[in-house]
Amino acid sequence: MKAKELLKKLKEKAENFSIYDIIAIKCFIEKDAKYLPEKYKEDYINAMIKYYIDTLNEIKSKEICEDYEIDEKKLNELINRIESFKKYNSEEEKKFIELSKIICPYLLFIAKKPFHPEYLIFPGGLKIIKDNNIYYCPVKEKQLNEYSLCEFCVAKPI
Repeated sequence: MKAKELLKKLKEKAENFSIYDIIAIKCFIEKDAKYLPEKYKEDYINAMIKYYIDTLNEIKSKEICEDYEIDEKKLNELINRIESFKKYNSEEEKKFIELSKIICPYLLFIAKKPFHPEYLIFPGGLKIIKDNNIYYCPVKEKQLNEYSLCEFCVAKPI
């Protein structure tokens, strides 16, 4: 699959997201963040919602000039991993999974950005660092498991 074709599919899916879907996703992120330390929880929720909304809007307005081949095997592995995260079967979770299947392929294959924003503060006060268009993540090595998407992320471990 070519990048232009992937972007076209992601744009079509992104157009279907409403403000009500975003509210449902925020509810899911709030529930999912319940085990985060209190001092990081609100910032995490706000940062992720902002990143998702900004990325969704970026997808809707993105015009791709360069066309290149997308690694379909990697794309399918990413989508399958996202699908494997289903555990509650709530409407909020369904919307979050649906959005992740738009946002994550876009960030990985089109924007070439990490799955977390640079302004997100991880526990310990750590942040993603960008140096010469290369992203470095302070928690990537600690999160490489079947319950994360870190192995797909463009960010390199610090």
